[in-house]
Amino acid sequence: MKYTLACFAASRYWKDRAELEKVFSEVSQHLPVPDEGMHLIVDGAGIDLLAGDGEKTLVILPMSGAVQADILRAAKGFGATVLYAAYVSGNAAKHSTDLMMAHNAAPTLMDCWSVLRKTHGRPLLALNSTQLLKEIRLLEAYQAMQGRTILLIGETEPWVISVSRDYAVYERLNIHIKQVSQKEVEDLYALTSNKEAAALYDRYAGGAESIAEPTEKDVRNAARMATALLKMMQEYRADALAIACFNLLSLGTTSCLGVSFINTYTDKVAACEGDLDSALTMLMLRRLAKTSLWMANPALHPDGLVNFSHCTAPLSAGGATSCPYVLRSHHESGIGASLEVDLPKNAELTACRVSAMWGTFTAHKAVSLPGKKEQGCRTQLYVRFNNVDEYLATALGCHQIFCFEDVRDDFARLAQWMGLKPESGKETC
Repeated sequence: MKYTLACFAASRYWKDRAELEKVFSEVSQHLPVPDEGMHLIVDGAGIDLLAGDGEKTLVILPMSGAVQADILRAAKGFGATVLYAAYVSGNAAKHSTDLMMAHNAAPTLMDCWSVLRKTHGRPLLALNSTQLLKEIRLLEAYQAMQGRTILLIGETEPWVISVSRDYAVYERLNIHIKQVSQKEVEDLYALTSNKEAAALYDRYAGGAESIAEPTEKDVRNAARMATALLKMMQEYRADALAIACFNLLSLGTTSCLGVSFINTYTDKVAACEGDLDSALTMLMLRRLAKTSLWMANPALHPDGLVNFSHCTAPLSAGGATSCPYVLRSHHESGIGASLEVDLPKNAELTACRVSAMWGTFTAHKAVSLPGKKEQGCRTQLYVRFNNVDEYLATALGCHQIFCFEDVRDDFARLAQWMGLKPESGKETC
């Protein structure tokens, strides 16, 4: 995404042009955002040089009063605007922030925000450099979502009843679904050698605390399947993968390690069971979260706890520290290799899901807790939602996508920019 940065000043406040230009230069040096040139707009002169093309972002720095109309005029040509409070102490040298405050930059910012938030498609407000970088990251996430491709291998599993089979609902979100037959991945798997998959095998077998049911052949075959999936994504230039994994069990192997590898070690994402909504949710979170993503099934309990589980888990919740794990067989079938990962307890979580069919989304805050193992998928994590009743009332599907941080606000804004609405929890029938 490209940015244009502009400071707006009025000569009735800045009577000394040399002083204005000195402050402008000093403020420019403090900005942490890449730009195509910093502009100083005085009394509206130079607005026509701000070339907005509907996609660029205009970062607006009011330096005085009497520039509100100039700012609104400049914002019209840009796809997004960020109002930045350069006058706040710490955002520039004290002499500069004091002058901007004295020249009414603060009320100007609020004047403009009150209008832009109602009239502009993607208005943002930042009061310091940390917030500015956060808002820029959100804008970049939105831009990165445009025209992304989800590769669907096979058909969405029949029990995933919350997901639309009409791919036009994804096109309305500017997300392309590319469906390929299961035979393509089967053929590619057959052609993938142990040698090609050796590095991936070494990573998973070598890093495990132990290997329970799987044989060496099981793990090597799972590594071959993972390698085949990576090749498929590369061939189709896919950003996300949704795989009908249960049909692959007929090959005597699983895709669990492949999904884990993609979600742990690449900038792409993968979802199980051909769940396109989960793949889309993960794709969005990948652009926002700094921690790893996990797709999981819920087991509800009457005390409000929910035990989430799945056989595909990331090997790191976030950062460089890996989670301890054991290589297990696939829970339902006993076939191949899957993962029992010890995910962090007492960790902050965000649980999200979108529904392309209903055009809505959810984002819930939660915390992970220890709990006893149940007869379910290998990786398990007990979760207490801040509001479990809201989670149940707004459920959009079985699978939830977790990250290990609070990104609810950013996810909600990204989803709404994409054309989704918050799920209300009201019945539609």
